[in-house]
Amino acid sequence: MRRTLACALFVVVCAVALMTTGTYRLAMILPIAAAAAVIWRVWQCPHPGPLGLLPPVMAADGTRTPARWFCDACGHSWTANFEREHQPVRKFEGFDMSKATEAARRADELFRRQHQLANRRAGAARRARARRPAAEVVAIENVRRVR
Repeated sequence: MRRTLACALFVVVCAVALMTTGTYRLAMILPIAAAAAVIWRVWQCPHPGPLGLLPPVMAADGTRTPARWFCDACGHSWTANFEREHQPVRKFEGFDMSKATEAARRADELFRRQHQLANRRAGAARRARARRPAAEVVAIENVRRVR
């Protein structure tokens, strides 16, 4: 909008300069053209409000239509340029049997640590109990009863 107003102002200044030099016909056409450009720019929808985002869909002929922005004020829609199509990155191919045993050991170790941590969080962790020495066994027959 600023650029349009700056251009219109420049055209008006040029028209005034042409009027001072004596070219009246050209001096009258330039301000009218500048006014028409400003009016056209003002009436054009600048899409100020919230826009709708139309999802990507398949057209009736099977082609893919990308996501599009939609202005409800003027009914104009245009392609949303944030969509990027890229190929997946292949990190590895095939199977290496020499790494399988180490991977299985690490998976088992991870499972045991997770299981131990879950038990600890649940309060069911096995705590090492201090063992008391066993009491001496005393025969009952040799004990004298006191009445």
